Amino acid sequence: MLHLAPSLLRRLVEAAEAAYPEEACALLVGTAGIGDIRHVERVELSDNVATDRLSRFEVDPGLRIGLERELRGGARRIVGVWHSHPDGAAAPSATDAALACEPELVWLITAVAGGEAVATAAFAVNDHGPGFRPLALLSD
Repeated sequence: MLHLAPSLLRRLVEAAEAAYPEEACALLVGTAGIGDIRHVERVELSDNVATDRLSRFEVDPGLRIGLERELRGGARRIVGVWHSHPDGAAAPSATDAALACEPELVWLITAVAGGEAVATAAFAVNDHGPGFRPLALLSD
């Protein structure tokens, strides 16, 4: 389960719509509970530094390193990654599956159709084998 305040979800949706037709991305900061439970307390939007931003995303490594340094030794950590799928589904793509190398991170994906966000869904990386499994997304 991924718990995300409505204001944080709204911020991600706005970023996805503003970046359209390119992919937007961010890191999710918060705490991890038992199993797949994650509580997002902060969203750190990132420049998409991928070469082909129309069909790929890459979080700025400087942002990632800076966050890891800031969070070192505390209870909060990077708990997930978010990105948008312009004119695609709110589901992991084959490219996403190929890039998923940190099973402790959840993936949050917002589908954007014609510049308007239409759905957001959460996923966990499979423990055994490639791919993802859906997670409940709570935004209250």
